[in-house]
Amino acid sequence: MIAPRPVRWWRIGALCAALMLCLWVGWHDFDPWIARDEVREAIRLTIRRSVQLAVQFVAPGVLLALLARELGPCFRTKGRST
Repeated sequence: MIAPRPVRWWRIGALCAALMLCLWVGWHDFDPWIARDEVREAIRLTIRRSVQLAVQFVAPGVLLALLARELGPCFRTKGRST
């Protein structure tokens, strides 16, 4: 049988400290009382950016992949002997 690994308390303590630091840095200036207009504008902006990214990158990428799949057999050699 394989012996269990000893618990490294210093590593657990360091990970907890890093987690607390990350949470503090990310949330120390968070204000839960945001104005309703700001929330609505943020939602509109998110939807607008999502649609823009879809139209600029996702849709053309999907269309190019479909086009490549359809045109693939046209460019393959059909076993011609020379």
